[in-house]
Amino acid sequence: MADKLGLGIDLGTANLLVFLEKKGIIFNQPSVIAFDRESGQIVAAGKAAHNMLGKVHDKISVIKPLKNGVISDMKAAKELLTYVLKEVENLTEKDLTNTSCVMCCPSEVTRIERDIIIDLARHMGISDVLIDEEIKAAALGANIDIFKSKGVMVVDIGGGTTDVGVLSFGDIVLSRTIRMAGTYIDTELAKQIKQNEKVEIGELTAEKCKIDLADLRSDAAEKTNRYAGRDIVRGIPKWVDVSSKDVNKVVVPTYEEVVKLISAVLKDTPPELSADIYQHGIHLTGGGSLIKGVEEFISSRIKVPVSVVANPLTCVAEGSKYLLKNRGDYLVNPLKL
Repeated sequence: MADKLGLGIDLGTANLLVFLEKKGIIFNQPSVIAFDRESGQIVAAGKAAHNMLGKVHDKISVIKPLKNGVISDMKAAKELLTYVLKEVENLTEKDLTNTSCVMCCPSEVTRIERDIIIDLARHMGISDVLIDEEIKAAALGANIDIFKSKGVMVVDIGGGTTDVGVLSFGDIVLSRTIRMAGTYIDTELAKQIKQNEKVEIGELTAEKCKIDLADLRSDAAEKTNRYAGRDIVRGIPKWVDVSSKDVNKVVVPTYEEVVKLISAVLKDTPPELSADIYQHGIHLTGGGSLIKGVEEFISSRIKVPVSVVANPLTCVAEGSKYLLKNRGDYLVNPLKL
């Protein structure tokens, strides 16, 4: 019998990353899929589908299968994953029945939400499924040894959720999740521009605003960019000037909530582990850790050193290879296997 394929899936709200044993990351693109409404045929997936958001006619349906870190559309999630594995690696259903799969999810998803993730893998023909937390995978993928009796704090600021966890001796000691992250900022930013400027901007433009202008540094110079949208009064296209000050009105309160979440977790952390975190600092992962000045912003409020890991966007998927090795057994250090 052929060796089992090892598959690690970081099913993110913003991006889907697929790790294949012996090959590495084979897919790293937006979690978006586009269907033809009549035939149900897949028109595009990943980046190509993401670029279609807000730009298609009514014969095409563009779907984001995940919302707030959990699956909101099972059929679309299954089609997206199956399409990726078939197109990128030419894996058949027969190959998938001989697969061990680790699927990473936010730490505070409910039992029902976990069952949905397991169902998704089973619908794809994968029977050997392991669900594990993103923060554990992120720490391993960033080469942080969590198998010592030493407290490690990881903050994963993703698209749908922000996850904060303390790890020691190979597993999570405590963790909390809030559903405020990158996508929340995009939505609030579009609302604010609509309310103040009477101009409606699309999802892709809101995301671009955030990436271009968000800056949490205390001494950051103000910057203004021009974006195109639709005048909601006259219904015609219109340019709108957006400044970094406007963007920060949404970004700063969101990151203040992240700081509150970190504080709440630290408050419940046992004193010995707190001492370790104070000494070794907090590790940031996820797309939200790429906003300028985020380390300084959190560190100045928590009074603990903060650093962004070397591979914040891919560490969860890269960490899944270690979870495939030890299959959730905290007594086995996969970094040494």
